[in-house]
Amino acid sequence: MATAAHFPKKAKSGVLYPHAQWYFLIAIAITWLGFSRTYFAVIRTEPLLHHVHGALMGGWIALLIVQPVLYQRGQLQLHRKLGRWGVYLLMPAIVVCGFLMDRRMIQMHNAPPSVLDQLAFLDLASLIVFPALVILSICYARNLQLHARYIVCTVLLLMPPALTRALFFVPSMRSFQTNVNTSELLTILMLLVLIAGDLRRGKIWSPYPVAAAVFTALAVISNFVRDSAWWHTLSGWIAGGQV
Repeated sequence: MATAAHFPKKAKSGVLYPHAQWYFLIAIAITWLGFSRTYFAVIRTEPLLHHVHGALMGGWIALLIVQPVLYQRGQLQLHRKLGRWGVYLLMPAIVVCGFLMDRRMIQMHNAPPSVLDQLAFLDLASLIVFPALVILSICYARNLQLHARYIVCTVLLLMPPALTRALFFVPSMRSFQTNVNTSELLTILMLLVLIAGDLRRGKIWSPYPVAAAVFTALAVISNFVRDSAWWHTLSGWIAGGQV
């Protein structure tokens, strides 16, 4: 296997997304904006779980900012090593912490029932889709076209919570449920833009259409779970029988 010493220090040519790190930085900026009022403004009063959750989510996006730079500069050994840390440590920690956050939200009843059910469902679904996307990216680690696209999908999956809150800065966006649906729609539109970009390159690769279909299905279902007995049974079990 080639080591980093065999690669040039300058950026590699023919990189799929040569500016990927800048797009991921935008994702961090949206996250900071979205949570500026609900988390950062009251950070001293937030429980430890919220801090751990925020650090893990920020860590994932930060990792994805570093990874494209390493790949572009041919530092593949370090790229793979950090990737393994992300898969074996960061990803499981995000799922476990996310589940605890979802459980706490259901127990606290700190939102209207319709909003609570929708958010809890989307969060729980993300905890299933997120590791699935990561695992797929690893399965296709030697196929740059698929690997990179599955990684991009993980970031898009994590964006709606921040987008939902960022939309409150728009004067006409004052309904949490409207903002949730709008953020899901914006995420799906981003995927459609990426699909159009692939089409212009001459081939549509499977990750974006699959992600668009899954995200759309979850967005639609989330609007009806509040009337579903199966969801109330599941959410009650998650909350430990306290719902």
